Amino acid sequence: MALRDMHPEDVKAAIRKKFGTLAAFNAAHGLPKLGASEVLRGRKSKRIEDAIEAVLREAAGESMAMDRSSDAA
Repeated sequence: MALRDMHPEDVKAAIRKKFGTLAAFNAAHGLPKLGASEVLRGRKSKRIEDAIEAVLREAAGESMAMDRSSDAA
C-alpha cells in the first residue's frame, strides 16, 4: 500500500516495527531529525517519502511471506 493511501498512524507503526522510533528511522536514512513526522503531517519531501515507501514495501513483502508460510502449515 502506498504512503498516500495509508493513515499516518499506520505508517508510523510500520516504521516503529522496523526501527523502534521515528528518530531512529530518520537517523538510519540520514534524514532531518523531524523528517518523517513532517511528511506525515503533509509536508512534501521526495527523499523522505521515498525512504518511507521503501519501509512500507518491505513490510508488505514480509507480511505476504508470512501469509504464505501459514498456508503451508
